[in-house]
Amino acid sequence: MTDTDTEAVRQHSREAAGFTAGYEQLGQDPYLSCFAYSRRRLDLLLARLLPATAAPLRLLDVGCGTGHHLKALRARGYDAVGIDGSGAMLEQARGADPEAPLLLSDVTALPFRDHSFDAALSVEVLRYLEDPAPLLQEIARVLRPGGRCLVTAVPWLSLNAYPLLNRLLPRGRGFSPLRQYFTSVRALRRALAAAGLEAIEVHAVYWGPVNWVERLAPRRLPGFLRRFEASDARASGSGWGRATANMLLAVARRPEGGA
Repeated sequence: MTDTDTEAVRQHSREAAGFTAGYEQLGQDPYLSCFAYSRRRLDLLLARLLPATAAPLRLLDVGCGTGHHLKALRARGYDAVGIDGSGAMLEQARGADPEAPLLLSDVTALPFRDHSFDAALSVEVLRYLEDPAPLLQEIARVLRPGGRCLVTAVPWLSLNAYPLLNRLLPRGRGFSPLRQYFTSVRALRRALAAAGLEAIEVHAVYWGPVNWVERLAPRRLPGFLRRFEASDARASGSGWGRATANMLLAVARRPEGGA
């Protein structure tokens, strides 16, 4: 784990309770904040890509954080395991689902044997890694042949301009103090292919300068998001919508004949 990775874990440990509050807000009204809205859009996409299953499919949530996705997937029938580098995050995850299997570990050195999982999910982890290769290679390693990998990333051309602000503004001015790392649809595809994955699809999770509405007119945000969501769904399905999205979800598969 690099120094940058270690600081990301420390910062997320400090923010663990805040993430739990954000997910609680999602349950109350997903239009109250951009965080809640972004997770609503992601949840809808994941429900389609990882639907309820009666088969004993084993899934690894890499960087499970407060356990929001882990809990939902376990409720849909997955034999899901969560791993995170932050003990504070895992404490929140245990509160959300006391029965969930959780492990504290470096997400770029997964403590599992080769071919252990049918699927792996990693939400909002790549953006904190200077080099995505170790994480993606580890995910590919633990997947069974034909297993699926689902990871989120943030494109450089995001319309909320956050990638630019993360580079230009001093840390601590109402933005995350962490240096973050951004990509493009093409670069994300290349990184997944380099890890030995194939059949790569890239989806836009949500789109548009919605974060600026929250900053400049927070009281108007819920009404705006309710009206905007239909347009968001249409734009996110287009090629230019993916290129300028605020979050991407890439889906790939380990080859069937993988060793």
